[in-house]
Amino acid sequence: MKILTLNKSNIQDFSLARNQLLGQVSEPWVLFLDTDEKLSAPLPEKLDPKYNYQFRRQDWFLGRKLRFGETANLKFVRLVQPGTGRWKGKVHERFVSDLPVKTLPQIILHQRRVSLSNFLDRLNYYTDLRANELGKFSLFELLFYPWLKFVKTYFFQLGFLDGIPGLAISFFMSLHSLFVRIKLYEKNFNSSSTYSNFC
Repeated sequence: MKILTLNKSNIQDFSLARNQLLGQVSEPWVLFLDTDEKLSAPLPEKLDPKYNYQFRRQDWFLGRKLRFGETANLKFVRLVQPGTGRWKGKVHERFVSDLPVKTLPQIILHQRRVSLSNFLDRLNYYTDLRANELGKFSLFELLFYPWLKFVKTYFFQLGFLDGIPGLAISFFMSLHSLFVRIKLYEKNFNSSSTYSNFC
């Protein structure tokens, strides 16, 4: 299995970048991991080519393992065969497999070793990309999505049981939703004729 490094800054389309890497591979299997991820155990020696494979991901935030909230039960297709699907989505990219998908017992360990200021910089960067991907402003979404996301993550998905890190990640994910909608408004407002009347 070959390891390819995606050494680019300011990527605007993560699926495009991953698909380009996938096109360079001659090996039968490709494992996709981000720079802050690793597997909990080695992969099995034999893999069934009738399937692509997904993993559960375990997140850490502010030095603590998150057991609840929206990241608690996420699974991602990461071990794939070239020519059996494509990555889709510019920001929150996902692999759409042409083959059935099985879950392997190994876990993706996702440890965010970034300062709070770096995390906010990344939040600003990713919300820019997400706003460009969505394109259309909705007042309803601006008014309701951010706080409903917090209520869902922190209360209904039991994020409060993760203590301060659970509160922080729930707040930041809600802030992500808010920033996206405000940037959509800004983009739509700036491109409207109404804005030009004030200049």
